[in-house]
Amino acid sequence: MAAHVVSPQIVAPQAAKQHSRFDPSMLREWLTLASLLILFLGAVECQFGNTDRGDVYGSDAVQYLDISRAIQHHDIHSALNPLWSQGYPGLLAAARPLFPAGATGDWRTTRTVNFSIFVADYLAFLFLLTGLLRSRVPFNDAKRNLFLWSSALALFVITQLCIGQVSHVNPDLLVTTFFFFACGLLVRSFSSTQTRSTLIGLLLGLTLGLGFLAKAVFLVLGCGILVFFAIALLAKRRKLTPAFAAAAVFALIVGSYGAVLSRAVGHFTLGEAGSINYAWHVNRLQKWVHWQGGVQPADAAWPKSSVANFARWEQSPPDFGAPTHPTTVLQTAPTIYAFAAPIHSTYVPYFDPPYFYAGYHHLFRWRYQLIALVKNLGDLTQVVLTQPLFLALGFALLVFLSDPHARRVFLPSLRRHWLLPTLALLGMVIYLPVHLEGRYLAGFFAMLPLTLLVSAFELPPTSNRLRAASLFLLFGFTGSLVRYQLPVWRNLAESKSPAANLEWQRGHALLSQHLPSNSQVGVINWTPNLQSDWAYIAQVQITSEIASPQDMDLFWNSSPGQQQSTLAAFRRAGAIAVIAINKPPSAGDPDWQHLPNTDLWIHRL
Repeated sequence: MAAHVVSPQIVAPQAAKQHSRFDPSMLREWLTLASLLILFLGAVECQFGNTDRGDVYGSDAVQYLDISRAIQHHDIHSALNPLWSQGYPGLLAAARPLFPAGATGDWRTTRTVNFSIFVADYLAFLFLLTGLLRSRVPFNDAKRNLFLWSSALALFVITQLCIGQVSHVNPDLLVTTFFFFACGLLVRSFSSTQTRSTLIGLLLGLTLGLGFLAKAVFLVLGCGILVFFAIALLAKRRKLTPAFAAAAVFALIVGSYGAVLSRAVGHFTLGEAGSINYAWHVNRLQKWVHWQGGVQPADAAWPKSSVANFARWEQSPPDFGAPTHPTTVLQTAPTIYAFAAPIHSTYVPYFDPPYFYAGYHHLFRWRYQLIALVKNLGDLTQVVLTQPLFLALGFALLVFLSDPHARRVFLPSLRRHWLLPTLALLGMVIYLPVHLEGRYLAGFFAMLPLTLLVSAFELPPTSNRLRAASLFLLFGFTGSLVRYQLPVWRNLAESKSPAANLEWQRGHALLSQHLPSNSQVGVINWTPNLQSDWAYIAQVQITSEIASPQDMDLFWNSSPGQQQSTLAAFRRAGAIAVIAINKPPSAGDPDWQHLPNTDLWIHRL
């Protein structure tokens, strides 16, 4: 496969000499240089990219790191999680023995694995692109091919580095890799013999199954790919054997995983990411942690009073039921939450929300669904309109289609090659009803404009149109790269390392206290500790917390006797120390110890 990727047969030599001063060898040299540049950009973003919260690892990262640690320690019960998938953490666990133990080794592991996934992502994209171009009418104009390859690689860079990011510790880039490879297999299956097509079908099923292990969304996406694959085979009057072969392998992987996961959690499930996210983002169940039942206030559930009125939240609040085993309220005024589950993790309420939200009554209300859909469409539009490259490619497409001959060819070409743009739209539609972020859609954002451009190129454009489109591409690519990668290059110029990060400093300051590994601690903070990189770095487990501004202020303003009573409640929850973030300097008794160069204070119990 690698040979095909690196040396694609881009144009016929004789035709290239007739239509352009470029020849295939020059195009291959250009592709080699472009690939080296892309890998360099990926390596820089991986090493110096900013996470979405400015933390060492970024949002949701600690959960995947906890799973990887559980896999490494053969704690399969903790590793099998119905919300966070195991594919990406499994790669981290496999790579971790290559590096020293501890926080620095962990960080190097994530950088190495993420960059390796980026390389695989790029190879999968080239695999798709070469198959896509070979499936079309041969392009005999080397300049036209150069523009197509330039557009495709620009799309890859912007979608994978500016929308999806190599530096983030999550499985989204891995999901994109499997999606690109699956689409490349689909393209090749239609130009292969029946026997070879069946083998490709088996490999497609394996790819979809691995994608499901990487992220649960591949359950729906994989089924959709198989359905549209079967429809495309029927449309081309080919046997359905490849689709059946793919479905069999996919079902085997999904079924086997489901059996193991169901046994671990105690009931049948293939994963509960979809249901819990629907509850949070559509039905407006209290998000993330500490749901105790009851009705959430409208001003907390909905962003605007007009939206709350449209949802009719106050008139007919939903009955969500009550959690079967909620987090425990140790005391009120201030409220202390304590939590335990039959698993080990840095912050268990967000590590296993399905456990703490068990008992939730699922419901469907069209008003809630409509609100979520409109919001997500707005978010999708914002991602598209804030990327200069997407706007530039849109203008380039209009330039091509201003030619009447190109317009006559465009739609028939798109109808003949409908499968890939349909799959890109399917990926977006899957997320639209519930919740979407740009990083979820990076692969689909690359696929859709690419297939539109290739369809618009069935006829060679005039030199003026090609020149104008190339200028649009250059300005759009530069604009996107500067806008989203400038902070990365600033970090590179400053040689920024994780040691300069507040979360890193917090974690190492706590490590210097020599608490036993996996010690249970309580935390006093103004918000729940969902993204607690510092606690993961320090290898402690947060098992109780004060987690609101009101309760935090109430604790610091209470009498010394009341504070001692609250600290005793933390002790009863199993904490050997309480960590306070941003403690008022004059508050609390003298036993509070400040951790140098951080905003952390520790009180040993």
